[in-house]
Amino acid sequence: MKPKSPLVDKKVQAQLRACTQTAAAVLWESLACGRPADRTLAGLMRGHREYGSRDRRLISNTVFALFRWWGWLRPLAPYAFLEALQAENRQELAAPERPMREWAPIILAAWLLDDSEIPEAATTLARQAGADTRHLESWVQPAVLQKRGAAVLRLLKALNQDSVLCLEALAPDWTAEELQDPTLMEKLVGWLQRRPPLWLRAQTADAEALVRELSEAGLAPRPHPQMPGALRLDDPRVNLYTLLAYRKGRVEVQDLASQVIGAVCSPKPKERWWDACAGGGGKSLQLAALMQGSGSVTASDIRAYKLEDLKMRARRGGFSNIRCKPWDGKRLRAKQAKYDGVLVDAPCTCSGTWRRNPDARWTSLREEIVEMGDLQFGILSHAASGVKPGGVLVYGTCSLFRRENDEVVGRFLHENPEFKLDPFTNPLTGQPCNGTLQIWPWDGNCDAMFAARFRRQD
Repeated sequence: MKPKSPLVDKKVQAQLRACTQTAAAVLWESLACGRPADRTLAGLMRGHREYGSRDRRLISNTVFALFRWWGWLRPLAPYAFLEALQAENRQELAAPERPMREWAPIILAAWLLDDSEIPEAATTLARQAGADTRHLESWVQPAVLQKRGAAVLRLLKALNQDSVLCLEALAPDWTAEELQDPTLMEKLVGWLQRRPPLWLRAQTADAEALVRELSEAGLAPRPHPQMPGALRLDDPRVNLYTLLAYRKGRVEVQDLASQVIGAVCSPKPKERWWDACAGGGGKSLQLAALMQGSGSVTASDIRAYKLEDLKMRARRGGFSNIRCKPWDGKRLRAKQAKYDGVLVDAPCTCSGTWRRNPDARWTSLREEIVEMGDLQFGILSHAASGVKPGGVLVYGTCSLFRRENDEVVGRFLHENPEFKLDPFTNPLTGQPCNGTLQIWPWDGNCDAMFAARFRRQD
């Protein structure tokens, strides 16, 4: 192998230093302080305008790989960092600064485990980690999850460390017990370790023209065979937000599982719908699009500031049938039961997004599931007061757990006998559903979500 010039070595060292410092900072802010990794990372990036696109891509991939594999990588983290995480006052502390060579083993292992492209700097990092670079090629991207674990064990052994790795360590130890079917745990973990694609929703009647436009811009959109307008991007290298199609509202970022919830609602033109927990408004936009711009969509959220983003997105998409209205979370008066459909995309633990937001696995608490179940039942019951006789109520969460999904549905049906489950067709498969649907990552290479559709009796 031809030796690198000193200039190249300096560039690699600078890149590794930036990657290490940023990754360590984001790990600390998330694990010690509970702050979302994506927001922390975005803030740090804004403070370093000197980072180029390749640097930013490397840093971002490294950060999320570290969280994705943290259950296996934890033994490789610097001892001082792990010790500080155990401190009772850790939220008041700054991340302990450690030399770059102490972070080299864990970052190298993250690169080897993840299914992204191995950076050119891997050999340099391996030397800093004290690993035998002659065998580096054999460690790269094993196809089977267990073989990836063996690669880490090999690295641990090279560094004179012993450890035992198991699939359950890649998620909180209580996860299987909270699933509706604990036997799915192994399959679920396997999917959680895959880097997710980016899903788009065509917000135009001519989806084929949009596909051509995005392709000409350097993207490679792949239409979903069952969901009209759903487009998948695998590892996009172009900034979508700078494209004319996005700026003109012809396309929106929305995960496939989220799009399924809108399809389960199945609103008709000229109907009146209420999105009771609209947030940033992705599903409000989808409802308005499915209604072909007619009828009305009322978007509410107890956090009024969240609706500002929806207003901007609605203007960009040219939707005049969306209006934002505050809701205090209480039952509506009888005369306000005027909606043909009500969507309750309830707040939840967001465990269904652990693949896309792997840091949340390590900051989620089991007791939050019980608290969320009570909150979700209250919101669903109060929002149901807006459904007119014969109307539809749809309950959705991005959760994996039965206590936020099936148990909330069962409790709601028991206490609200005027509502019955309303069977529908699974938008991803065309198969009939009895009124509830759990979407798993393997159902469409997407997030996990839950949907239940009810109908109010006349």
